[in-house]
Amino acid sequence: MFIFRKILASSLLFVLPIIGFGQINIIDTIDVGISPTSVAVNPHTNRIYVAQEGPDNVSVIDGSTNSVINIIGVGDNPYGLGVNTVTNRIYVANRYDDNVSVIDGATNSVISTIEVGIRPLGVGVNPQSNRIYVANYYGNSVSVIDGTGDSVITTIAAGASPQGVGVNPQTNRVYIANYNEKNVYVIDGTTNLVTDTIEVGTHPIEITVNPETNRIYVLNQSDANVSVIDGGGDSVIAAVGSLNLPLELEVNSETNRIYVTNNLSNNISVIDGSGDSTIAIFGVGQSPYGVGVNPETNRIYVSCYIDEKVYVLEDAGAGIEKPLTNPQIPGLNINPNPFNKSTQLILNIPDDNRENNVRLLIYDVNGRLVRTFSNINSTPSQTTITWNGKTDSGEFLKSGFYFAVLKIGNKESQKKMIMIK
Repeated sequence: MFIFRKILASSLLFVLPIIGFGQINIIDTIDVGISPTSVAVNPHTNRIYVAQEGPDNVSVIDGSTNSVINIIGVGDNPYGLGVNTVTNRIYVANRYDDNVSVIDGATNSVISTIEVGIRPLGVGVNPQSNRIYVANYYGNSVSVIDGTGDSVITTIAAGASPQGVGVNPQTNRVYIANYNEKNVYVIDGTTNLVTDTIEVGTHPIEITVNPETNRIYVLNQSDANVSVIDGGGDSVIAAVGSLNLPLELEVNSETNRIYVTNNLSNNISVIDGSGDSTIAIFGVGQSPYGVGVNPETNRIYVSCYIDEKVYVLEDAGAGIEKPLTNPQIPGLNINPNPFNKSTQLILNIPDDNRENNVRLLIYDVNGRLVRTFSNINSTPSQTTITWNGKTDSGEFLKSGFYFAVLKIGNKESQKKMIMIK
């Protein structure tokens, strides 16, 4: 399987036509060097991590400048990447060394190496429990790592050739795609026991999870489609295709859109998680491989194996916010988004935060504070503020990207807005 993917990616000098989509834009390309594969993002630090199997390293990209700021040497043939957004640790599965490199995101250095099973591939992280799950393809097992001590605390028997790993931190469920069994194992993160087996398509290779909707998306490589699993009932509720040698997928939990790389046709497919349908196909560079998403900036990062670049995309059509559903969770929604003359900012203020100072701050794309709403009435729990695109001094702002930040005491919620005039 690995030789097949590698030879295929390096031989695609013939390509299929590229289909564009007006609401997705390529805003930058970043040179990263040879053999870029998997991509992972830490939205809290706005850092993007790209595995490179040829030189055995991980490139670190600053999402603010779209530039490579560090290159970290890891083990032999790095493949899967996982990020703990709480501890700022990055976990790299070195498939020919049978171990995992642990990178400190603050220092960009390898601080530990953990022996796991035979041919580790997929990596999933639960930042709430600080557990890391590694699928061992030839070991037919999953290694469970305690992120506190960087040690394997147990090994779980999986199906034939486990590869993709997805984690829902809200339900503490772990999903393992067994490449040669056409199924997904469901693991209880508390007991480390397999609680269910879900039949999917042929050669399930990757998994991504939207914890907000409790939907699990399984990429079936040979069937060239995506199985959609309802996490509440552990059942497949839809299959979305048609893809073209898909390699990786990632979900934006804020917009509920899923992005899939199509290696053969040099493009990505965009799936709407609300309707379980493909809504766009957008051309990128040659042999797209990995994909990562920063939900806080709504940027998509696609590594292209032959181009030796990472394409930075922005999905301008994904600006409609989902409704606020839990009145006890601080939240901020914007409608409409994008907007023209004005927009409504809907604030969700939990009961136990009513006595805190509630402020709404608006920043431009350069981080300059342009508008402040203070002394906000926190009753009722959902408060709506209308913003007309003006600064505190009454000046009209230009078209572009802005960030609304709801601050409640020491907590905050942030959303991006697009103003079009």
